[in-house]
Amino acid sequence: MKLVKHFLFLILFVSTTLAYSNSIIVGVSKSAPPFSAVDGSNHYFGFCIDLMNEICKRLNVVCEYKPVTIKNQIDQLNAGSIDITFPPSPIPQTTSQNYVYSLPFMTSDGQFLTMSSNIKTIADLKDKKIGTLEASHLEDTLALYTSKDNIKTYPKISLMITALLNNDVDAIVLNINIFKYLTINKVINFQTVGKPIILGNGYGILALPKNTALINSINKILLQMENDGAYENIYNKYFGSNL
Repeated sequence: MKLVKHFLFLILFVSTTLAYSNSIIVGVSKSAPPFSAVDGSNHYFGFCIDLMNEICKRLNVVCEYKPVTIKNQIDQLNAGSIDITFPPSPIPQTTSQNYVYSLPFMTSDGQFLTMSSNIKTIADLKDKKIGTLEASHLEDTLALYTSKDNIKTYPKISLMITALLNNDVDAIVLNINIFKYLTINKVINFQTVGKPIILGNGYGILALPKNTALINSINKILLQMENDGAYENIYNKYFGSNL
């Protein structure tokens, strides 16, 4: 009987291992530069793509990228159409038992930006209109700086930037890494308001509990990449070492 149990355990273990021996299906956005995008040849590129390619290389598996949207991302994950994905929101304080997150692969700090010469400090944001991305779900956090009635949400970064340029809002809040990317590439030239603020626990890779072993393997690789400089090289490629 013990031999049978050991045999069954071996089958389950090998099956779990083989599930990721060939490929990992990664759900990514087709139009979310600098994190992920796709060209006319269906070639994916961006920070998250470079990060996952290095992770898959070290795991000796192939990354298969599948397009997802903010609206269907979780449905695709729940349906098993993808193994992992990159949520647009930071890792929550209390995570659901229905999902597992990797270690943070990027900070989720935010930076307030403005065009107004009358807004110089974070205290000056009181009662001012602040723009934020819908997908970031920062309404409760931004309520610490202005009234909820003054918080305006936008589906795209471009629309949020346009709102600031048109004076529809007094300030916007951008993820610090996106701010670096847009500034380095001379897309924006806004005035910063105060120092970056903490917005959550960083960004993590999301999976279902059945893929906990995969997430654990990814965590080990992320730590390796941090220690050997591979992560820094990928990060600096898109966001620069310093502004």
